[in-house]
Formats: sequence, structure tokens, C-alpha cells
Amino acid sequence: MEDCIFCKIINGNIPSYKIHETADFVSILDINPNVKGTTLVISKKHHASNPMEIPNEILKKGIIAAKEISKILSSKLNVERVGMAIDGTGVNHFHIKLYPFHKGESGLGEAHERVYFEHYPGYLTTQLGPQEDFSELEKLAKSF
Repeated sequence: MEDCIFCKIINGNIPSYKIHETADFVSILDINPNVKGTTLVISKKHHASNPMEIPNEILKKGIIAAKEISKILSSKLNVERVGMAIDGTGVNHFHIKLYPFHKGESGLGEAHERVYFEHYPGYLTTQLGPQEDFSELEKLAKSF
């Protein structure tokens, strides 16, 4: 796509900090990281970013590529875990975001402030929300 920043990166029209490349994906360091080593695994072929509309084969290849890059990040940054998000926001081009969990950022068993949003705030979080009333959950489940 002509105006897609990721297509421009793939085509070499915009510089990037590439850390790995396969036949179908390129992995670059995020220029706006929220943690050291935040990485984008970007499909070389342009696909719209909504993960629920990505062809299954591309989605599978993307997950496998992200897994391989996670191993590299874990080794090079000395982290035990790397988080992954496929939120389909930011740039309308299929990509997977990888977040190295540096010491103190594992999220395992740690207490965090609970959050709840009535409307999507423009980002995803793994923070727990307040416990929902079971009758409300039952009602919602029955609506499906």
C-alpha cells in the first residue's frame, strides 16, 4: 500500500532497526517502546490489521515468527518471558507486538490496581478489573 508506513519499512523506504527476517515477516525494534526491546513482527505482504480478519495461514505464521523472536529477545535481554499482543491498532497493517518482561515486570502474582473501562481507552491492558457479579456474568453468558 502506498501510504502504509510498514509497507514503506518493508520496501526499505524508511529506515528501521531490523533484528530478524523470514520469507514472510520482518521483526524491528519499536521506535516508540514502552519497555526496552519492544519489537514489532510485521507481515511482509500488506494485510489489514484486524487480527480477526487475517487469513488463518498468515496468522499461524505470524504466531510462529513471534515465538522465534521471543526466544531471541529472552536470550539477548536476559528476560524470562515476553508478552505478545495482536490488537490491530496503530498502523493498519498486520503486526504482532512483543514486550520483554524485564525483572519486576513479570506480572505473575503481583498486585496491581484494578481497572475497568466502559469504552475502549485506546490500549489493551492485562490488569485485572474488579470482580464481576456472578449473576451479571450468567446473564451475559446466556445472551450468546
